[in-house]
Amino acid sequence: MKIIKLQFEPLSKIFYVLDSEVSACIYESETPQPILSEDSYERLGYPMPAVGAPVVGLLMGRNGDCYSVDWNLVSELARQRVNIRFITYHHCTLQMKDCNGLLLPGGSFESSELYYTDPHNDTEFVSIRQMAYILCIRCALFDDIPILGICAGAQMVAAELGLKLLRNFNSTETSIEHKTNKSKAHCVDIFSDTLLRRILGEDNMFYVNSRHSELLAPLKIQLELQAQKLKCDTRFVSLPLDYYAEAPDGTPEAWGSEARRILCIQWHPEDMAATGDERMRLLFRWLAEESALPRHQ
Repeated sequence: MKIIKLQFEPLSKIFYVLDSEVSACIYESETPQPILSEDSYERLGYPMPAVGAPVVGLLMGRNGDCYSVDWNLVSELARQRVNIRFITYHHCTLQMKDCNGLLLPGGSFESSELYYTDPHNDTEFVSIRQMAYILCIRCALFDDIPILGICAGAQMVAAELGLKLLRNFNSTETSIEHKTNKSKAHCVDIFSDTLLRRILGEDNMFYVNSRHSELLAPLKIQLELQAQKLKCDTRFVSLPLDYYAEAPDGTPEAWGSEARRILCIQWHPEDMAATGDERMRLLFRWLAEESALPRHQ
């Protein structure tokens, strides 16, 4: 792998690497490996992780002519003292090698029509960015490492495991604003006896931000779709992921699998953590602690 040091843009508060730098590595038949410099850790206010600390893969987003990742996400992982493996799109399977955990961030990108309950057509067009999510998820599942999915990342995990998405909120007839810049958009109710409740504690209701226009189909719809597919009653259907929380209008807000170490969050806990919300930091601690454990295989 060829090391590329991430740069920092103070106005937008992102760490980034130019496409030209990544392309130069590819041209030289090298696998690009963006890393944080010592100066970046000083800027974040955390020491560099110790040798032997778990490696958490973080799939990067896009910003113009560069790969980028938000300050708040990097800060929360740096707080947990893990080695951050920044993952680009063309060499993601190689960059995922030896990762002990995976964080899939949110973002806006095209997804396969086959992921939805209401596909516009039956084609399976997959964008480069979506393919990177798919490959990272499959690598993590194959290697049995924990996954923390956020917003679109959470939806991608669910869809890749066979659950269906709704394209918009029209079918839910909701008055709740789910795509907004408000820091407190709506409350969520965390179900009892779930992994998420055990991570966050006994207070089951609190307010979250919300910046998504698509959603995971609610449990009832999901069961009905699976029953139709299997030609059986919904009582005999089991889903690959459990539902952990929902908004007052029934919109799924968290899901996952404790056995497979998968945790998916529809809101953006990194932004809430950045304002001092200690409960949201527990989600990143969960990923760090699970990443430090031996693989189940």
